[in-house]
Amino acid sequence: MLSKFLAAGATLALFFSSAIALDAPVIKDNQPQTVYEAVFQDKDNSTVRGKYTAYGADDGIGIHFRVTLTGVPKDTFLNYHIHDKPVPEDGNCYSTGGHLDPYLRGDQPPCNTTVPETCQVGDISGKHGPVWTADGDFDVLYRDFFLSNVKDTVAFFGNRSVVIHLPDNKRINCGNFHLVSDEEEMGKEAKKDQGC
Repeated sequence: MLSKFLAAGATLALFFSSAIALDAPVIKDNQPQTVYEAVFQDKDNSTVRGKYTAYGADDGIGIHFRVTLTGVPKDTFLNYHIHDKPVPEDGNCYSTGGHLDPYLRGDQPPCNTTVPETCQVGDISGKHGPVWTADGDFDVLYRDFFLSNVKDTVAFFGNRSVVIHLPDNKRINCGNFHLVSDEEEMGKEAKKDQGC
């Protein structure tokens, strides 16, 4: 009797946990002129350096990313994710919380690249592939359709961090996104140039 009760409870818990998670919608209102960048730290315990640049697509659908890294350990797959919290002043990558996951997908099962809308919004390597290189340098461009550069939206990444992980999930480097440029700033500069 107890085993039937436990089995029914486990089934019910699985149903409710999967019923809560939602697929991520395609973001269609990103700002094309808004650019964010995260620069990875100069850490003693990691050779990985580089930056992560993000800007809105011209049509507003999704975000273009360019990831440039050096010092990547050869023949090692590295995962990287946008985390929910920024890196604190002490540089502790473990203080960045979990992955950006506004639709409550969770970590398991692992992300399936063929259905990226079902992945955690912040699971970048899950959606676009891990970092791997034969020569220590990594440079990739891709477009992510589920992140937002518009403040006060659940998929907004501009006030968060990006973290690089070893295969065992050890966090080896991280950096905070910061605003490089946006349409509002460009408009102010244009008015200033025109003497307004």
